[in-house]
Amino acid sequence: MNDLAHNQLTRRLERLERENRRLKLLGILAVVGLAALTVMGQTAPTQVANAVEAERFVLRDAAGHVRATLGLRPDGTAALALADDTQQDRVLLSVTPQGLAGVELSDHGGRLRAGLNVRADGSALLSLLDQADRPRVELRSYGDGRPSLTLLDQAGRPRSLLALTAEGGTGLTLYDRNGRRRSAMGLEPAGPPAVWLYDADGNGRAMLAVTGDSQPTLSLSDVGGKARLWMRVSADFQLPFLSLHDRDGKQRVAVLLRQGGVPMVALGDGTERVIWKAP
Repeated sequence: MNDLAHNQLTRRLERLERENRRLKLLGILAVVGLAALTVMGQTAPTQVANAVEAERFVLRDAAGHVRATLGLRPDGTAALALADDTQQDRVLLSVTPQGLAGVELSDHGGRLRAGLNVRADGSALLSLLDQADRPRVELRSYGDGRPSLTLLDQAGRPRSLLALTAEGGTGLTLYDRNGRRRSAMGLEPAGPPAVWLYDADGNGRAMLAVTGDSQPTLSLSDVGGKARLWMRVSADFQLPFLSLHDRDGKQRVAVLLRQGGVPMVALGDGTERVIWKAP
């Protein structure tokens, strides 16, 4: 083989080696790129937002009518309003900046018919209203746990109040159309029941009770609240007793039916000293 043929052969071999090295490099880069894409696909998933922020949200039905709104009012109250298909608000949930949480239910005309409020002090009020937006029934629970139920007339005046005291006593009070107390019934925690009657000015005039020692008692009072007549039956001997008092509350007349059916009458002076009795 002459020198010319030998040089040509050598150049071909060198060119083949360069092309072989280039192919190997491209293969390595392809493998590395594919691996990188695989790793990126496993470690970097698509990011999903976990919060949506806005000052007001509006929900519309297929006809474009507003059926719900969620947002802040100018006074800072957060409110959710739900409307019917006429776009009339029927349900309102709200929390004021002062901490008053409320639920309001309205009729198809937009008139408020029921409301539930919970104040920051823990007291709660459920109100039922008539078609003139006047409260007619109120159910309360005070911060200390005392419940009460009030019935109101068309003028908004309370006419009946049922309550439970913090000590466990129960009471029912009835009012006239002027809002004055006229009758009350109560039961103390220990059990003695009582009924009170009041005049048009709210003064207590009569009381019927069973005392703690089981004596039925009737008391009649004057306008000033002084007891003027007492009637009772003693619990020990089942003896009836009548006592009349003057304006100062002093006992002046006493009538007693003793055992065996023998009556006794006693009269007293202004110091309650007996001045006459029979027998």
